[in-house]
Amino acid sequence: MRKNYELKVRLHNYDVAKWKAISYVRKFKDKQHNLEKQKDIYYYKVGGQRLKLRIINGKTGHLVYYDRKDHTEKRVSKYLLSDTGSPQELDKILRKFFKVQLIVDKTREIFTAKNLRIHLDRIKGVGIFLEFEIIYDSLGDAKDLMQDLMKHFQFKKSDFIKESYSDLVLKKKTK
Repeated sequence: MRKNYELKVRLHNYDVAKWKAISYVRKFKDKQHNLEKQKDIYYYKVGGQRLKLRIINGKTGHLVYYDRKDHTEKRVSKYLLSDTGSPQELDKILRKFFKVQLIVDKTREIFTAKNLRIHLDRIKGVGIFLEFEIIYDSLGDAKDLMQDLMKHFQFKKSDFIKESYSDLVLKKKTK
């Protein structure tokens, strides 16, 4: 399984976070930046694990199975990912076996460099967020990079949120 070390915070100012993301990745040669419309279809959990289909810009997608503990701290996610060029067709197949729990619509601005992904997310009906994902072989190296990111973005431990976007959307729907 692939592993990443991640954290998520609610943003108060998207533009400041974007400026900090640009200034952080500027030092890397292999940096990339793109904008995606994402539709995440969450299927009811199987054995407590999450399964979602992410449709990107209505054209491609990823089926993602992941296992992680929700903590207020930075957290480790283990996941399997399979790309698809026919996400709508795959969704039809999955709906034959699983009920849809919910759909999360978002716009994601992505900054990547080496094994780092910085996401600036606008979640429909919930708000704006920043997420760091560090894909790693060495958790120690990932923790060092996370500390550097937290310092650069001036985040404190109390800024972290533990919920996934699906949890936040579900919480909002039940109010």
